[in-house]
Amino acid sequence: MENIFDGLSIHKNFILKRVFYIIKFGGKRYYSSVQPTSAVRVRFAPSPTGYLHLGGLRTALFNFLLARKTGGTFILRIEDTDRTRYVPGAVEKLISTLKWVGLRPGMTTFYGSCYQSERTEIYKEYVNKLLKDGNAYRCFCTSERLQNMRLMAQKVGKGVAYDRHCSYLSQSEIEQNISQGIPFTIRLKTPDSAVTVKDLIRGKVEFDKNHIDDTILLKSDGYPTYHLANVIDDHLMKITHVLRGEEWLPSTPKHMILYQSLGWDIPKFVHLPLLLNINKSKLSKRTGDSHVEEFAKLGYLPEALINFVALLGWSSPYERKDEIFTLNELISEFSINNLGHSNSIVSIEKLNFLNKQHLLLKSKSPEGLSQLTASLRELVNEKFRERLEDEYLALVIKTILQRMHNLSDIPELCKYFFVDPDYSSSESIHLRSLFTDDALKKVATIAYEQFRKLENFEYHDDEKIKKTIKDICNSSKIKQSEVMMILRYIFTGIKVGAGIAETIKAIGKKTSVERLNKILASFDSLNSNDDSNTLNTKDNESIEENDTLKIKQSNL
Repeated sequence: MENIFDGLSIHKNFILKRVFYIIKFGGKRYYSSVQPTSAVRVRFAPSPTGYLHLGGLRTALFNFLLARKTGGTFILRIEDTDRTRYVPGAVEKLISTLKWVGLRPGMTTFYGSCYQSERTEIYKEYVNKLLKDGNAYRCFCTSERLQNMRLMAQKVGKGVAYDRHCSYLSQSEIEQNISQGIPFTIRLKTPDSAVTVKDLIRGKVEFDKNHIDDTILLKSDGYPTYHLANVIDDHLMKITHVLRGEEWLPSTPKHMILYQSLGWDIPKFVHLPLLLNINKSKLSKRTGDSHVEEFAKLGYLPEALINFVALLGWSSPYERKDEIFTLNELISEFSINNLGHSNSIVSIEKLNFLNKQHLLLKSKSPEGLSQLTASLRELVNEKFRERLEDEYLALVIKTILQRMHNLSDIPELCKYFFVDPDYSSSESIHLRSLFTDDALKKVATIAYEQFRKLENFEYHDDEKIKKTIKDICNSSKIKQSEVMMILRYIFTGIKVGAGIAETIKAIGKKTSVERLNKILASFDSLNSNDDSNTLNTKDNESIEENDTLKIKQSNL
């Protein structure tokens, strides 16, 4: 029977997965309509409270990909209304980081400032409308009363939702409180009914009325809360799709009530799953090891980091031989249909693998190799100030590439390309203990003669270098594995590194011969010391004989 999947570009597992969702969720998850067919308007709206973390980068990326895929608009909005957590310089760092990874959002002024702190008058205008229409009310409760209310609710096992005390105040009571200068907040008046959120990757999510309280919209300092500013800005900026973290799903019913209270259309929602550590604990936003800038300092490529976070909750629908994506490939293949709702594990091991693949990919183009060369120059310039020509640096990069996982590996991996091996290091001493002095001297002597005879241009010939090494093995009558170990000791001083033939090719004739000569000189020095010790021994023996003779003569 002919396979019905033959000739299809879409992976059969993708089709089967869609059928599974329809059966499991009874059609609650949208199937054919989740991916928009027209241009979208999306936004990335972080708070400037510190560094951009992996979860934030993933949110920004998925919004960016959806906008680019549909020919839409990707906006950056700064939600800086919480002035107590505002970190000076965080916005500049955020924009710089987004540019580093290749995500360049628009900060359009067509709908006003993209800084929420500069839009407070706009929010107050809509708060007044909500008050006028009876969809919001002033709350004069002190922090002490609210705290006591929470404690009492906890004692009797009830939820800690606001008890709506101030919603029952008369107009005269409200005016009296205002005239007395009593501080107040503005709260949303929520209906006494359940709310159903339609999420494009989760289907319908029901929220009981007891889990939706009269949330604060405007704080006593005049600044809006996230809930108010978020809804107003999304509407005014004509946002069509809201892609954000799962942690905002419980707040979505309040946002939907706000949209309805203001008579506005509700955008499509996509709540992305959590990111977890290997031990299944939630990835913290406040630990340095999840910050994008920290990954940059550790030498990870922006291309690899983008590839990595894209796979944290998304998979390609197409048959592929690997998971290596460029940004353009991600744009081409991205679809909301392929976003999952299960939590994703952040595996640094996988990031290392992807980074290595992108290093190899980057080295294949002149532009990419030039960028890697520039990175190498920057990393080694402080330690090694010789042989920093672009041609030599590019050759070193190609030689160590297979052993690199990230750019921070470079200084340790390529040290022996710039300075002589440290034969006094513990690693070098251990390597030296694996063969005899006779074997070292024999191999070094033959290698010195063989490599000295080669012309400079012959060091650029891989086959010539390999043949020379083979000749050394044959002439020394020592096992090839031991010869290779000895040559590695001579030229690098370490047990593991780039291929020995590739290393000799990179360092060239002058350095190769000098290192061989240095080893042979150490034997000459050792022999000289032995000769000196022998002479001293004979002198001592002569002195002892004379002393003995004198004693015998005195006895006579």
